[in-house]
Amino acid sequence: MAHLNNKFDSTTLLAWFCIALSPLPASAAEPAPDEELLIIEEEPVIDQGRPALSTEELLIIEEPGSDEILLEPEEQKSTPGSDQAIAGRSDLSLKLDDLWAEYGVFNRSASNASGQGYLHGQATALWSPSSRWDLQASVRLDGYFQHGSQDWEHATLDYDETFIRYRADNFRLTVGAQKIVWGRIDEFPPTDRLSTHDLTRYILDDLADRRRASPAIRYEHFFGEKKLDVVFLPYFREAELPGVDSVWFPVNRESGQIFGLKSTPASTALIQSAPVDVNASDSDGGFGIRYSGTGEGLDYALTVQKVRQSIPYFSYNSSRGVLEARYPRSWLLGGDLGVEALGAIWRLEAGWLSDAPITRADGTFDTVKSLNWGAGVEFFPGDGDARVNLQLTGFNHIDAPAVIDRTEVYLFGGSFEVPFARDQWRVKGRFYKGLDTHDLYLNPELAYIGWDSQEVYLEAHYFEGAAGTPGAFHQDNSLVAVGWRAKF
Repeated sequence: MAHLNNKFDSTTLLAWFCIALSPLPASAAEPAPDEELLIIEEEPVIDQGRPALSTEELLIIEEPGSDEILLEPEEQKSTPGSDQAIAGRSDLSLKLDDLWAEYGVFNRSASNASGQGYLHGQATALWSPSSRWDLQASVRLDGYFQHGSQDWEHATLDYDETFIRYRADNFRLTVGAQKIVWGRIDEFPPTDRLSTHDLTRYILDDLADRRRASPAIRYEHFFGEKKLDVVFLPYFREAELPGVDSVWFPVNRESGQIFGLKSTPASTALIQSAPVDVNASDSDGGFGIRYSGTGEGLDYALTVQKVRQSIPYFSYNSSRGVLEARYPRSWLLGGDLGVEALGAIWRLEAGWLSDAPITRADGTFDTVKSLNWGAGVEFFPGDGDARVNLQLTGFNHIDAPAVIDRTEVYLFGGSFEVPFARDQWRVKGRFYKGLDTHDLYLNPELAYIGWDSQEVYLEAHYFEGAAGTPGAFHQDNSLVAVGWRAKF
């Protein structure tokens, strides 16, 4: 892995947060004459936690639940000496991005744990030596603990988006660790294959919090309202997984189940006894090309990718005698479309895969062609701040042989958000329901948001399903959680 991964005790973890929050020394409050000024600033926060851009930066128009379309603004008017002033500018900002603390209780006696906790903090340093260049370094600290019949605790210090970026009049080049999420459907975007998934808390968090940065070289070229996006991943970073003792690990050694696969008596015995290998072979992560455009009430994109999937697929390797995580490389051809009509935003997205992983009935690993797709609608009832997002997603394996996988999946799901009591409170939720077989996930939440940039919330996560579904795999892990979160 290309990130630091160290264990800390609780005292060390607390010390990291204290260092992040400690004020500057008094001597730094007023710089001496002729010394370079160090600017410590907090930027206002806009949608999905992204910092607001300065007038020299690009205008960002977001595609809901997807990547961004970036349009170059008109050239600013200059005055004599202004170019020289910009060239000589050197701004450094240090920013605490967010803090997060949560504790949850598992409410089913069959669960392997009684409760779990989570601590998270992230900070970013950004240096802009000129209007063309940005250098950013971001670091995150995550602490996990689980107690009960199966204890587990872990702490990691990891990089987040850390890169060097150059902007010209009609293109942008970014080199370094980045989060690149393509697609238009919110929960399960079919063309999102370049991103690194964060599975340490399974699906408990929103989509934006379930991605990790990975090394990439990204070139974005702008043609008015159109954009060509080219990405190369020089190093493959697999999904971030919890420890094998975590209830969210995708292999349950005690019950003999693998996430998403049906169990047989033979497979159950094998899974309970075989060691697990989650390491991916060293290689590049692949590449992707996306062409997108925006117009009057219409957004669209086409993409071609050849990448390794970051989510592991577990199969038994008889020659090694281990359950082996596989990260197959696949071609993807796809596209997405967004239309504003009838007072709502309508979205379509689909992707064809050349090599989707399967396990044959005899236990051998193989790949087949597959079609992933989704359709959704987002609207705002009463033209207020309430928001509702509904979507239908699925996948279909094409000409699959006899397998222990599900060859087709259909899900109806979505999210909603309703502020009330003069925007001091908010109720929101996420859900999905299997249509081809019973598979259910419910996530209601009530939050007090009356404090500036902070929220306190109470939420639940409920899982239920038929054999071989995610709901069945996690149905003993339903929980109720309370938490505090601050975004700066």
